[in-house]
Amino acid sequence: MADFSKISPFQVDPSAIEEAVTFSPEDFEPASEGEKESMVEKRKSVSYWKDAARRFKANHVSMVALFIFIAVLIFAFIGPKLIPYSYGDQYRSSQKLGPREFSDGEALIDKASSYFDGFYATALQPGSITAIMKGEQFVTKGGQTYAFTQEKNEEGVVVGFEKSSGNLVKVYEKDIDPATGAVKNATVLAEAPSEPAEGATELKLVKRVFPHMFGTDSVGRDLMARTMYGARVSILIGIMAALIVLIIGSIYGAISGLSGGTVDFVMMRIVELIYSIPEVLIVLLLQVVLHEPLQEWIDHSGSSLAHAAGALGSGIICIFITFALLYWVTMARIVRGQVLQLRKQEYVTAAIALGAGNKRIIRRHLLPNCVGALVITTCLQIPSAIFLESFLSFLGLGVSAPMASLGSLCSDALQTITLYPYRLIYPAVILTIIVLTLNLVGDGLRDALDPRLKK
Repeated sequence: MADFSKISPFQVDPSAIEEAVTFSPEDFEPASEGEKESMVEKRKSVSYWKDAARRFKANHVSMVALFIFIAVLIFAFIGPKLIPYSYGDQYRSSQKLGPREFSDGEALIDKASSYFDGFYATALQPGSITAIMKGEQFVTKGGQTYAFTQEKNEEGVVVGFEKSSGNLVKVYEKDIDPATGAVKNATVLAEAPSEPAEGATELKLVKRVFPHMFGTDSVGRDLMARTMYGARVSILIGIMAALIVLIIGSIYGAISGLSGGTVDFVMMRIVELIYSIPEVLIVLLLQVVLHEPLQEWIDHSGSSLAHAAGALGSGIICIFITFALLYWVTMARIVRGQVLQLRKQEYVTAAIALGAGNKRIIRRHLLPNCVGALVITTCLQIPSAIFLESFLSFLGLGVSAPMASLGSLCSDALQTITLYPYRLIYPAVILTIIVLTLNLVGDGLRDALDPRLKK
């Protein structure tokens, strides 16, 4: 094998070089298994994001917080589909119920539910008019319809399929034994499937009486349904507000950092001016000043934008405007600091030399390399936005009734806290869990995405 150790670094001897580069037949033999093993890559290289994911998974606190937050998301977005109540439905006979309590009518129907294979009860219907109305009615079971004619308006009745016979029957609540739930008399409405008449009203059947898990409020609205919708509203507002802050702050900070000089000086003085404004006072003033003009625009404008704003409510639009005006300054400062470091890199200099404009440099070179800081700041902005929305809704300046948010639920519960403390406990606990888990997840992302903390 060639021996290059004979070549002195201080002299060039042609004979030594010739002797050193002399090869033998053994030099061309296949490598042994041991030599191959020494050349095997000990550890595969991973991308930035895979490495960040590995380090985030190693943070057990953040992982637990992430799973808890996912559970809250399931509670808020999937939970309403699993219960028969809505956030605005009022059950007149179910007012001021405690957790897992039934009203008298619901308790009676619950005891009689074993008699039916699917039923419709007037005692379980929301609103002030709970009777089965006079006219043509029908129910659906197993893909088949059963029609019948209701002779008059009636309350206090149950329509369902009798388990023993399979017939569609009508039972009056007065004929149900309150102790055992046994049915004394039942009127047969239909024995076989039949086609409903045109304009007939469908009665939705249920299998059982679903309890009010969190209780009800003073007007009979289910508190678990309102807490689910309130958590959904608060999370969506937090995410949308954080995206607004991300877009405005990243663009503003990137322009300021790349431009430099007088432009950077003026733009940063504007940021400092906004920092000096007392945020809470301005938020309250904006909510008061913008509420009526926004509501008037929503009511009188026929545009699709006004229709969408009406669905959200003027209070939520005011919150978005507040974030767009005030809360992007921290994001702008962070992005500016990143851009000031990145604009001195060789690839930015090469892009400038090739004639790339500032817009392309920001979009293709600077912001993609700031993505770690952008993700971290955005994730930490979401709980801040949720807390601000809850604070404003608590003061009555957030979402509009009957829509609920966690802040408005806490505000409503405060009036009766001594009598019904559970009305405050449930939304307050959900709000605390959301804010705490998002902060812990944000801390985990900061540790995972910061290369200086790499172990």
